[in-house]
Amino acid sequence: MPITDISFRRGTSTILGTLIFVGIMFTAIIPMMLVMKQVDTIHEMRKYELTRLDEERIREEVYVYAFSPPETSPILTLRVENRGDFVVKIVRIWINDSPHLVEDFAVQPMSWIEMQLDYFTPILDKHYFIKVTTDRGSLFYEDSGSIYFNINGEWEAENFAIFFIISYQGGGYFDVEVKQGSDAGPHVEGSPFSIHKSAQQTAFDYLSVPAAGTYHVKITKSSQVIYNDCVTIYWPDGPRSVTVCR
Repeated sequence: MPITDISFRRGTSTILGTLIFVGIMFTAIIPMMLVMKQVDTIHEMRKYELTRLDEERIREEVYVYAFSPPETSPILTLRVENRGDFVVKIVRIWINDSPHLVEDFAVQPMSWIEMQLDYFTPILDKHYFIKVTTDRGSLFYEDSGSIYFNINGEWEAENFAIFFIISYQGGGYFDVEVKQGSDAGPHVEGSPFSIHKSAQQTAFDYLSVPAAGTYHVKITKSSQVIYNDCVTIYWPDGPRSVTVCR
């Protein structure tokens, strides 16, 4: 056989082998690489979504209040306040660690929703702990920790408080005075006190008060009065606390 034929056949075999190898690359290895790249992309997207969810969960700011006006006693009224930047969706209400199914409801930022827990029947001489769960997985407890249903079939509160939200322009120290009844009344224990606020953030604080009723609140910054008014805790017709925003 001529040498040229042998060389031609060898060259043809080499080309065919190369073509087969390239075909295998395109039909097997390259698709596998594309799939792996797609998996990495999905992983990064999922990681980003979880990070964003964690950030939103941290920034959720929900306050829960339970009270029972005399005209509806012993039925509890639940108030859920959203003081955060995101819409909050409540998916579950818990009473003493027992879940109570409710239709999911959303609370818009800087707003609140009230509902009667008419499906719940309390037992005499027992404490109740109430909390709610959001769709982001956060858990928020009722403001005072627990409420007590006494042997007379009446709800009792253990703690009363005035909450302060300071978003006034600029930072520094805000001096707060809280007096019983009116500006001429005696100071509540713990008053006066100061709240520090940074220039770009909102400051939060609270002061426990002895009972429901009217209190005079005065807030000053560098001797300038920025709040001077009375607030009232209406328990049992309303929550055991009141919020002062300035």
